[in-house]
Amino acid sequence: MPAETVTLIPFEDRTGWEAASSGALPGQGWGHAAGLAAGGYRPELAVVEAGGARMLLPFHRRSFRGTTDIASLPGLSGALIRPDSAAPLRLWAEFARDRGWVSGYVQLSPLNDALQPDPADHIRSRNALYVFDLSTWTIAGAVRASTRRTLMAGDDIGAQLVTDPAEIAPYFAGLQRATLARSAQAVSFDEPALAAWFATEDVLSLAVRLGGRIVAAQLGRVRGDWAELHLAGATAEGRPLQGWLIWQAIERLRAQGCRFLNIGGYGTPGDGLHQMKAQLGAVEHPLRALCQVYDAATYARLMAETGADPEGAWFPPYRAPALR
Repeated sequence: MPAETVTLIPFEDRTGWEAASSGALPGQGWGHAAGLAAGGYRPELAVVEAGGARMLLPFHRRSFRGTTDIASLPGLSGALIRPDSAAPLRLWAEFARDRGWVSGYVQLSPLNDALQPDPADHIRSRNALYVFDLSTWTIAGAVRASTRRTLMAGDDIGAQLVTDPAEIAPYFAGLQRATLARSAQAVSFDEPALAAWFATEDVLSLAVRLGGRIVAAQLGRVRGDWAELHLAGATAEGRPLQGWLIWQAIERLRAQGCRFLNIGGYGTPGDGLHQMKAQLGAVEHPLRALCQVYDAATYARLMAETGADPEGAWFPPYRAPALR
């Protein structure tokens, strides 16, 4: 029977991280972790081998009232298990329990949609990821006429595509702030994190210049035949051009031989971002996460002390922003 092992690789071991994540998804690479480290996270990569399967889990530890829980690193890749198997998740839970950790939020990759975890793992799916198969997607065949007009809107008003990260980087934080001013659901990171991401070799960035100003931009990365766009920002003027940017990304990535593009999900179901992405002809994957409890007694105590709602959207519930 194959050996069952758990190996933890700290962010500081770049060589070990890159070797372990070779062929993995963009958000599992050292470059993505570099931005999070600059933003205050302490990234680690867990390599879990059990039952003939291998799991890559980029994660970070979090402290709460003298206890420790863990969570997947923010991003679109999550934990990747090849082939589909619950065995690495069981071994990971045992490993976490032995270390005295209380709970774990383990986001699953879009490649693990068919994985059926053990019943003890409470699985949640509160969002979606939209992934284009660039080998088959065409603007004429995948979207209706009204959506095509939205995607091509930049061409009609003389928008210019900008692809130089050095030119886009100085504007990205401001575009994020403009987006946050319109929506509390927008995802943002501080300037040190953004600077680190823009400096990595596998960065993917595109922006719209309109009337001499950069008014919208997207940021992500490419690894092998997968690409991800995990952050976006725009002024009110540039907001309608985010679809045009996605189309430009599709065409450029396909020309470079990339096969898949993950553009993430939305803020809340039914919002404008959700409606726009749902119309693009990408494959919708449920954004699934396992909510594992390793130390039931301590978990119950923290729930009681905070009065947390066990059915709340946050996990662990006692970490909900309203309770901090």
